[in-house]
Amino acid sequence: MARLVEALNRFFGRVEILALGLENERSAAEAALAKGMPLEAREHARTILSVLPDSAVGLALWADAAEDAWLDQEVVASLTDLAKRVPWRADVWLRLGRAGQRIGWDGARDALERATSAPEERDAARLALLDLSDLDLAAGDPARAQRWLDRIPAPLTTVPDRDVALRRAECALAYGDLDGARAAAEILGEPTAIEGRAALVLARLALAEASAAAGFPAAGSSAAALPPAVVGRALDLGLRALVLDVPGAAELCAALVAASRDVLVVDRVRRVVRAAGALDEPTWAAAFAFAEGRRDDARQALARGLSAGDRAAAAALLRMAVETRDLGALDALVARGKAKAKDDDKEQRGAAAPPLPPDLVRLRDAAAMASAGQGSGALDALDAVTGEGAAWADDMRRAIAQAWVPPAGGPAGARAAAAWSDVLRELARTAKLLDRLDLLAAIEALAVERERPLRAAVVGEFNAGKSTFLNALLGEDVAPTGVLPTTATLHWVAWAPDPFARIVVRGGQDRVVPHAALKDTLRALAAAGDRVARVFIYAPIERLKRVEILDTPGFNAPDPDHIAEARRAFDEAHVAIWLLDAPQAMKESERRVLSEISALGVPVQILANKADRLKPDALETVLAHVRDSLAASAIASLTPPIAFSARLSLKGRLGDEAALAASGWAEVEALFAEQIVDASDALRERALRRKAGRIAAELAQTASARAAEDREAGRRARAEADRLRASAAYLRRERRALSAAIDKALEPARRELASDLRPIAALPEERKRTDASVRAYVQERLVARLSWPLSAEIARAARAGAEPGARGARGVSGADEGSAAPSPRAAAHVRAVLMGMVAVHDAPDELAARPIEGVVEAAIDAFAMALSAEAEAPVPPPASAAIELRAQALRAAFEAPVTPASA
Repeated sequence: MARLVEALNRFFGRVEILALGLENERSAAEAALAKGMPLEAREHARTILSVLPDSAVGLALWADAAEDAWLDQEVVASLTDLAKRVPWRADVWLRLGRAGQRIGWDGARDALERATSAPEERDAARLALLDLSDLDLAAGDPARAQRWLDRIPAPLTTVPDRDVALRRAECALAYGDLDGARAAAEILGEPTAIEGRAALVLARLALAEASAAAGFPAAGSSAAALPPAVVGRALDLGLRALVLDVPGAAELCAALVAASRDVLVVDRVRRVVRAAGALDEPTWAAAFAFAEGRRDDARQALARGLSAGDRAAAAALLRMAVETRDLGALDALVARGKAKAKDDDKEQRGAAAPPLPPDLVRLRDAAAMASAGQGSGALDALDAVTGEGAAWADDMRRAIAQAWVPPAGGPAGARAAAAWSDVLRELARTAKLLDRLDLLAAIEALAVERERPLRAAVVGEFNAGKSTFLNALLGEDVAPTGVLPTTATLHWVAWAPDPFARIVVRGGQDRVVPHAALKDTLRALAAAGDRVARVFIYAPIERLKRVEILDTPGFNAPDPDHIAEARRAFDEAHVAIWLLDAPQAMKESERRVLSEISALGVPVQILANKADRLKPDALETVLAHVRDSLAASAIASLTPPIAFSARLSLKGRLGDEAALAASGWAEVEALFAEQIVDASDALRERALRRKAGRIAAELAQTASARAAEDREAGRRARAEADRLRASAAYLRRERRALSAAIDKALEPARRELASDLRPIAALPEERKRTDASVRAYVQERLVARLSWPLSAEIARAARAGAEPGARGARGVSGADEGSAAPSPRAAAHVRAVLMGMVAVHDAPDELAARPIEGVVEAAIDAFAMALSAEAEAPVPPPASAAIELRAQALRAAFEAPVTPASA
C-alpha cells in the first residue's frame, strides 16, 4: 500500500508549509522515510505539526514514520487526527483499523467499517472488508464474516478473487458446508510455497472430507481413524502453514501428530519443531507424548501449560479431552477457570482457562446426569450437541441406551424392571415424535407383556400331534383334537381359578363353555359356517401361572388363513416347541419354517412325536437325521431333540401307568420344567428384547428417512438463501442501470394508470395537493397499477442476476429469462415505496406520466432489503437430527452382541 503522504500530496497543496518555511522539514521527512530512517522522519513530522497541528501532510508523515518504526500507539494517534481531516479516505480508516487491532484499541473495528463505506479508494475498502471478515472468523462468527465478504464486488476480470475465495472456504469449513468449501478451494488451486493460510485451509478440507466419507462428524472425528494418505497430505500442508507461522497451523499439526502412530511421521515433525525451538512448549510436548502412548505425560505437559497461562495448552487439553473422551480433562479445565476467577492476587502467574464451548458443557452435564441414573435428561442435554463433541455425544447416547437395554437371558429383577421402564419410555417418546402410532401401540403392549407369564407356542405340521401333546402337558383332555383337518385357529391356554373356555367368533358373540363342551361347540360352529378367531382355554393348573401355551394350526394346512394364524404365533410366543412326526421327520417344508423361526430369534425346542410307531434302531436313525439336518441348516434346539409319544403320554397322564412308562414323557416333563418353566423369566426377557429391538430398528429407519428429508430441505433452504443474497447484491450494485430498463418496461402500466387518473385531471392544482380523498384515490390507483408490474420486473432482474456468471445489468423483460413472482415481503416493500412517493409528492397525479427520478431505484433498494431480510431469516434446526441419533443409539443397543455369560 502506498505511503499516506504520497497519496495526500496529490490532494493537499503545500502552500501553508511553504509559507511557514517548513518545506525543508517535509522534504527531509520524505527522504528519511525513503532511506529507512523512520525515527528521523518522525522528528521532522513532529516539527511540522508543532507549527501546523492540523496539517494533513504532517499527520500523514507522522503516521508513515510511526508505522515504519512500529510505534503503533503513535500510528493510532496520528491517524485518528488525520481521519478527522479526510473522513472520505478509505485508506486512512483502513490503516487506523489495522494499527488499532495491533494495540487492542476499541475503535479498530469501527475504523475498518468506516473504511468500507468511504467513497474513495475502493481497493482499501475491499481490504477493510477482508479484515472485518478475518476478525469475525477469529471470533468464531462465520455467518457475520460471510456477510462482509458478500459486500465485496465481483472482479471486473474473469480472474476470481482468491482472497475472497480463501475466506469463503474458511467460513464454509466453520459451517460444516463441505460443498461450499470445495467450490472455494477450486478457486484457490494448489497453494504456492508462501501461501500458508491457503495450505491450512486445504489441510482442514482434506480432513473434513475424509471424516465425512468415513461417516464421522467433521468436528468430532479422530485423525487416527482416517486413511494415512489423507493424514499425510493434511500434515504436509499443515507443516507448510506452520513454517509460515499461520495462526491455527500449530494446533492442527499437533493434533495430527498426537493421533499418528507412524514413527517416521512423528520424527519428521519433531525435526521441524526442534528447528523452530518449540520442542519444550507444552502443546508440542503433549502431542509427541500422546503419539508415543504416554497419555499421562501428555496430560501433565498440558497441565503445566495451563498453569502457566498457555492458552494453546488449554486448547490442546480441550482437544485431547474430545479425542479421548476424557471427562477428567474437562474437569481440570473447569477447575482451573474457577480457581483463577477466585484468585484476587494479581501477582499470581497464569491465566484463567478459556471457558468450555457450550457443546462440551452439555456433555459434562449429560455425563453427570447419566451417572446419577437420569438417562432421559442426559439424552435431552445431548440433543443440543451438534458441533464440537458430536462424536463423543453419540458414544454417550449409545452407552446410555446400552445400559437401559437388559441383556438377553439376563436376570429379571428390580434392576431389569427399571431398565425396561426407561427403554420403553424412550421408544414411546420416539414413536410419538415420528407419528408412528402403530408402533406406539406395540410398545404399550410390550409393557403389559412384561407382567404376563411366558408364552410357549406348540408348532408343527398337520397331524404332528400338537393338541394331544398339549393335553398331555396339562394332564387333561382339553385341547380339541380331530375337530377339523387341522386346528383351525390359535388356542391360548392360560391359568384361571376355575376351568372354562372362551371362543371368540369373528363377527359374532363370544361363547363361554366348560372344558367338556369345548369340542362339541367348535364342531357346531364349524357346521354353522361361523369362523372362530381364537380359543382361550383356562385351567387351574399351577404351571400355567408361569407358562402359557399357544396351540397353533399346522403349517401344511390347506387353508392359507390357518397358516397365517400359525405364523402369527411367532410374534406372540417367547419360545417355540416344534413337534416332528417321527416316521417322516425333518421334511424340507419343516426345515424352511424352522429356519424362519430361527431367523426371527425365537428359541426352539425340537421334539419327535409318535416314537411308539418306530422300533428303537429306526428311532435312533431318525434322531440322528434330525440332528444332522438341524446342524446343516444352522438351526439350534434348546437341548438335543427328544423322542416320545404324545398319545401314550396322554393316556399315562390320565391314569395308564404302563402307557406313561412307555411314552418317554418323563424326559419331556423334565425338559419342560428345566428349560422352559424354570427359565421362563430369562426366556421372556430375551423375547422382549427381540421384539423391542425390531421396534427400535423400525423407528431408526423412519427417523433416518425423516432426517434425510430435512437435511435435503435444509440444503435447499441454504441454496435459496445464497440465491437471495446474490440477488440482493446484484440489485444494489446495478440499480441505476436496471432502473432505466424497468422504467421502460412499466410504460403499459403507466398508460393504464393515466387512464385511471383522467377524472381528476381537470381539478385545480391546489385541490390535488390538499384534498385527502383525491390523494387517497391516486395512491390506490398507483399501487394497483404499478406495484405488481414493478415488483415482477425487479424480481426477474434479481433472478437473472443471481445466475452463475451474472455481470452487469441484464434485460428484465426478455422471454429467455422467464417469469419470477416476487415474494410477499418484497412486494410489500415496493408497495410501501410507491405509497410513500404519493404521500410526499406535491402533484401525485404526475406520477402517471413518468415516475419521478429515483422512484424505481428506491423500489429496487427496498426489494433488495426485503431479499436480504428473507435470506437472514432464522431457520430453526430440525428436530429430526436429534431424533435420528437417539433412535440409532437404541437400535445399536439392541443389536449389540450378547456375551455368552448373559446369553
